[in-house]
Amino acid sequence: MTDTDRPGNGRSEAGRPDAGGLQVVSRAAQILRMLDADHAEVRINEVAEELAIGRTSAHRYLQSLAAEGFLQRSGDDAGAYRLGPLLAGLGAAMLASNRVVDLGRPLLQELAESTGETTVLGIWTGTSAVAMLCEEPRGKAVNMTVRIGAPLRADSAQGVAFLANLRDERAVQRAMSRATDEERMRLPGLIEDARQRGYATSGTVLPGVAAIAAPVHEGSGEIAATIAIIAASEVLQGSRLDDLAEALKATADDLSLQLGFVAG
Repeated sequence: MTDTDRPGNGRSEAGRPDAGGLQVVSRAAQILRMLDADHAEVRINEVAEELAIGRTSAHRYLQSLAAEGFLQRSGDDAGAYRLGPLLAGLGAAMLASNRVVDLGRPLLQELAESTGETTVLGIWTGTSAVAMLCEEPRGKAVNMTVRIGAPLRADSAQGVAFLANLRDERAVQRAMSRATDEERMRLPGLIEDARQRGYATSGTVLPGVAAIAAPVHEGSGEIAATIAIIAASEVLQGSRLDDLAEALKATADDLSLQLGFVAG
């Protein structure tokens, strides 16, 4: 491992971050992106292969990230790491201060009550959509729910809605590279359909469960979030699907307007 490859040696004599420091940050981010709903742990050999570096260097990156709280050792397996407490705290802080969440909460509550179905707000993490807010209608004996912070599949309704509207092609390619072969086969058709309809559909949540999702745009026109309705598969069909989709898009448009977006 060279000096510029070693965490902590990231400043030039003038006090500015040098190329080595930028590489360290990039590699640390690359390691953290390896963790998602399907990959709760990373191991030294996996990091070495992903970053094309030696096992010793990979181990030092993992140790440094663990020392700062980004990662933590996973149980008794000394070579496995999972997300650490610092990221949990940062996630909670973002949830508390995120404007789109603050503005979206009452709108999602209203949508859940008016439709009688669970509503979810998602944001983009750089490689996948993540559920940030879930609202359930009151008065129902049984409700669907989504775990907050759960990364969503690329071919989920919210994943497709993001991929259909992201302007950053590199972000799209990162997400596609992490998708399964089955997801990559389905995504082009789902993305094209989402662009034509103005909302995305998915039946891959769970057997018997489906979702639709619409994009929320910020003032610049970039996608800021997605809003989804989660329901039993038979609910999201025919005229009922049309009614729910119109209510969903109206809510997404309302939130976009509050974020400063004006449709062209």
